Amino acid sequence: MDLNIALPKEYQKILKQQTEETQRYCGACDIDLDGNYTSDFYICVTNRELFIFKDHSFTKYELQSLEKVKNDNQVNCGILIATIDGEEILLAKYSMKNLSRFAYIARGIQLLIEKNETKQIVSTERERVCKICGRVLPGTMHCPKCDKEHRNLKHFYEICKPYKWPLLIVLIMMMIGTTLDLGQQFVFRYFIDGFLIPQTGTLLNIALFFLALLFVSVTSAVLYLVRYFICNRLGTSISLDLRSKLYNKIQELSLTFINKRHPGALIHRVSGDTDRIRTFMQDTFCDMFGQFVTLIALTVVMLILNWKLALAAFVFVPLIIVSARIFWPHVDRIYRKQWFKYDKINNKLQDVLSGIRVVKVFGKEKDETDKFTDLNIEYAHVETSNEKFFATFYPLLSFLLAAGSYLIVYLGGTDVLQGKMSPGELVQFVSYSSMLLGPLSWMSFLPRRIIQMTTSLERVYDVLDEVNDILEQPNTIQKPIEGNISLQNIVFGYKSFEPVIDGISLDVKKGEMIGIVGSSGSGKSTIINLIMRLYDVDDGSILVDGINIKDYDIRNYHKQLGVVLQETFLFSGTILNNIRFAKPDATMEDVIYAAKRANAHEFICKLPDGYNTYVGERGYTLSGGEKQRISIARAILNDPKILILDEATSALDTESEYQIQEAMERLRQGRTTFAIAHRLSTLRNADRIMVIDDHKCAEIGTHDELLRKKGIYYGLVMAQLQMSKTPVEK
Repeated sequence: MDLNIALPKEYQKILKQQTEETQRYCGACDIDLDGNYTSDFYICVTNRELFIFKDHSFTKYELQSLEKVKNDNQVNCGILIATIDGEEILLAKYSMKNLSRFAYIARGIQLLIEKNETKQIVSTERERVCKICGRVLPGTMHCPKCDKEHRNLKHFYEICKPYKWPLLIVLIMMMIGTTLDLGQQFVFRYFIDGFLIPQTGTLLNIALFFLALLFVSVTSAVLYLVRYFICNRLGTSISLDLRSKLYNKIQELSLTFINKRHPGALIHRVSGDTDRIRTFMQDTFCDMFGQFVTLIALTVVMLILNWKLALAAFVFVPLIIVSARIFWPHVDRIYRKQWFKYDKINNKLQDVLSGIRVVKVFGKEKDETDKFTDLNIEYAHVETSNEKFFATFYPLLSFLLAAGSYLIVYLGGTDVLQGKMSPGELVQFVSYSSMLLGPLSWMSFLPRRIIQMTTSLERVYDVLDEVNDILEQPNTIQKPIEGNISLQNIVFGYKSFEPVIDGISLDVKKGEMIGIVGSSGSGKSTIINLIMRLYDVDDGSILVDGINIKDYDIRNYHKQLGVVLQETFLFSGTILNNIRFAKPDATMEDVIYAAKRANAHEFICKLPDGYNTYVGERGYTLSGGEKQRISIARAILNDPKILILDEATSALDTESEYQIQEAMERLRQGRTTFAIAHRLSTLRNADRIMVIDDHKCAEIGTHDELLRKKGIYYGLVMAQLQMSKTPVEK
């Protein structure tokens, strides 16, 4: 999202006259202070001033005179408010589509007020509308209508480039096939004018004519089969390449990207969109060569034979081209709408299948079925409407194409009767005009097929062109880590204008266990996400063994982490494969050793198939505590130097919790451990406990030190003790 748009030239001149500072942030407001829509209202910020441009005038504020600037959500709009001498002043209004933009800008202004001029606020969010034409973007980064760089053409060239030789072979075969088809009509003409009309033919002539036609037909059939095989291989190979690239790209992209997308939409792009591209390459693109070659060859031959009749054959073509050009944008819109509805169906299906237990527990099967049916009906209506359009539009085009042939029969028949043309020539010309209908009719359907393909191509490359938020530095470091970690005034927000972590510093020595506690939403999980480098900090730095975490090779670094997340996830498969997920080449002895240390070996051995027990999708055949212990075994299998425990005991009963606490005492030896827990009893033996409050480190110390302090941690412990007391019956 652009946080520094260009001002109109009129206001640019005023800005240069008023200040020597460079424009730092700028946004266009689409609502004036009275609530009316406007297109002449801008907020512009430099390092020292804030300008408001509207109605050919401006207002200027020195940033040092402002105490605070904030964005505030209102009903169907947002407002920008400044505080001056304790009084709030309304600076601007804007619609909801600009809310995120001005929230970022407000954060940037506030940093400038606080003299933090080196921190530049940036937004990774996408623009919702095209900055040129104002149209809503169809779920892609770029506007298809205003694409001046012809990205689709470049992308299409990229996917075809590795297959230039098969495409060249197809082109040659098409040219040979077209030559045979054209030559066949010359044979017919020669046979009619030379033998049938004068009645001078013999059985030998007929036999030779039959053999010539048989040769042409067999050769054409062989060429078609070989061409079909090549095109099939070509489409399948391209689809395979795109699916692999798309899947690998999704794996490489950060959680920021994944969390912004619906899983169903991503699945549709990997499977549905790549399949449409395959279909186009296999059934349309390869035929395109033949159709164009046939059209050009027919046009040239017909003009040579009889230019007047040739012009009659093409008399309606300009009308067809104009009609197709007029309706092209409409075809583009209806297909995008159809794919959008199909994405919603996939999203709903994925959500329901993932949460099927919740659906059944609450008895919402019928409600969810009704919702899915409604989405299906919406999609069916759109699809039916689209097909009605094509069922009406394309028969009209076909009629116009055929009208040229009717005109040729009339004009050519007149010439034959007047002796200006032989019957064979007329038959040849009518045959060519009929052959001409094939390419022209095929091309009338071409816009529909191209739009299907380009829509899918946009959606595929919308992911492939995505820039990863987690960028690796050149010459990254690959080495074993020891576990010394330093958080140096780190600041981070999933949206940079809303910091979740704001200025936390902490030095952790190798082998220390750090407990992290705080209320929900305070940023506990965010801290460990940053330590795992699932996200990069907005400000400050994280050092591992004195080296910035950004300088490490990310894959090598992740291999040295052991993680047990709050939401335990097991893959569909055996217990053995789930534990081995962290280290696929681990021996059976290594797996059993890890399971024993996680206190999981005993219950695994009691299962019917032991370590080969199939646990099902998300491990639904196991209890919460059993899944948690398997995930702990998985986390420690590769002997990590840093161990992350995010609510590792949240799903355990009292007995299991005791076993986990016992195991954790063994696990933490020699490795740096970060443990988040709501059950504060599990952190009693932590070396230090950090209390997060209001996105900052409010307290830090041992369990006993924090209790003596009687601060936030003391209050949390007392609250849990009170809740654990058994109510006395009255």
